[in-house]
Amino acid sequence: MPDSIGTEAVDQSFRLRDGRHLGYAEYGDPAGVPAFYFHGFPGARLAAQLHASDAVDAGVRVIAPDRPGMGLSDFQTRRRIADWPADVSELANALSIDGFAVLGVSGGGPYALACASKIPERITLCGVISGMAPFAHVTQQMKATNETIFLIARKTPWLLRTLLWLGAGRYAGSEEAMQKQVRAGFGELPPPDRVLMEDASIERIVVAQAMEAYHRGAKGPAHEGKLLARDWGFRLEDISCENVRLWHGEMDVNVPAEAVRRLAKQITACKAIFYPEEAHLSTIVHHGPEFMAAVRQASATPMT
Repeated sequence: MPDSIGTEAVDQSFRLRDGRHLGYAEYGDPAGVPAFYFHGFPGARLAAQLHASDAVDAGVRVIAPDRPGMGLSDFQTRRRIADWPADVSELANALSIDGFAVLGVSGGGPYALACASKIPERITLCGVISGMAPFAHVTQQMKATNETIFLIARKTPWLLRTLLWLGAGRYAGSEEAMQKQVRAGFGELPPPDRVLMEDASIERIVVAQAMEAYHRGAKGPAHEGKLLARDWGFRLEDISCENVRLWHGEMDVNVPAEAVRRLAKQITACKAIFYPEEAHLSTIVHHGPEFMAAVRQASATPMT
């Protein structure tokens, strides 16, 4: 990653009409083309720092909100993935932003697609990076830890909160403890991701956003896991956004590429790129300039 990360505002909070607080961070060019960046599962706004310098170089303003119950965002009872576009729209209105791109990374992918489904008139680009596919498609070739989490989320969701707390949430108050826990999972990673995690600057961001994911405990992440493992609340075939891009690594064991191919076929205006030598995190990190260039290009195309 380039050294320059430009302007950062990492601990922002906005009060929604229903009284909830929505936490968010901003990276990149504050006067640039707007892109809302949706973190993975479990995750938080700080994950967007991986693309801060790419955003500066491309002239993109990255706005990265925490989803409910994670980071600085209040928990939302009975929320659905399909409710997320309303929060994004309200934040965009408060920031005086009309049209914008959405970029969903890993577990944030379904949330980007929800925006493409529910508010297509505002979306210049819907980008899904190493994104989740519907659970029914992804169990084969998925790494064991993820398969266990999503099977529990689907069949016995009441256990998931305890599982996530024991696995990561209890370490959220200590950077050293969370770092050890993150490193304990290195063995499950394919080579492209394992090499990246040996980079101290990348590991620092991964650890920081993991700590923020559990800032309010495991309740928010557990609810999120249940939502991702079940029906998303909208049909992929009904997405009318005319600019949907998928970027995915063939070596991804978090979300197998074959599952994402099936997802791509269900979306009418979808262009998918698969990288033979990339995995989950490596796709996210190595192709940041490409994602930001797509955001910039989309902003120059008149919205219909």
